[in-house]
Amino acid sequence: MSEELDVVEFGPAPAAVTRDRPGWRAMATGSRLTTGLVVLGGAAAIASLVGEWQIIDTTRSGDEYFASIPQVTSSVWSTTGGTPYLAGLMLLGASIAVALGGPAVARAVARMAALGTSAVLAVVLAAAASVLSSTSELPRVFGGFMNQELLSRFTSSPGRGMWAGLVAVALLGLAMLSALRSEPEPPGGRHAAAHADSEDDDDHEPGDIELTVTTAAPFLRQY
Repeated sequence: MSEELDVVEFGPAPAAVTRDRPGWRAMATGSRLTTGLVVLGGAAAIASLVGEWQIIDTTRSGDEYFASIPQVTSSVWSTTGGTPYLAGLMLLGASIAVALGGPAVARAVARMAALGTSAVLAVVLAAAASVLSSTSELPRVFGGFMNQELLSRFTSSPGRGMWAGLVAVALLGLAMLSALRSEPEPPGGRHAAAHADSEDDDDHEPGDIELTVTTAAPFLRQY
């Protein structure tokens, strides 16, 4: 027969384990949000490369040649602002790759470079949208062989590729802001870490060594 043993436990009863749901602040600074913004920004960047950047409406021209061509579109490869956008986009992509998967020493610099590139690209795209909305670029598009009276009947507007580029730059910039806010800091903040380092340096500084010298009993006793 086996006897049951009573186990005596001291102290308060253990509290029930509860799982706290992450708040909106934790979700806004988490790595998942950064990854999601980068993925969405990359998809928008690809859409900006394949979409039209300028749409020229020729329906009100009254010309027989443009009767069967209601719209003339231009891509990023041939429109105003396309070359600076492509160069900045390549620089932005390289900076984001280093900021997310590079060494820890280079991540902070890469994040700042990506944020600066995003701001510059946003200004470039805003200026390009203003130019593409006017008819000043129409002689360059049509090669200069059309008269001004006919060109004045055309209307120009930015296309979906331009707006996709703006969305891509905004999303990638927000991703770098999220990565900057989610960077872990040492416990107690940066000042505490610096204070701890100074204390460690003080502990390792050479100091005086206390020694006590006393007389010892003789090894051989003579009688």
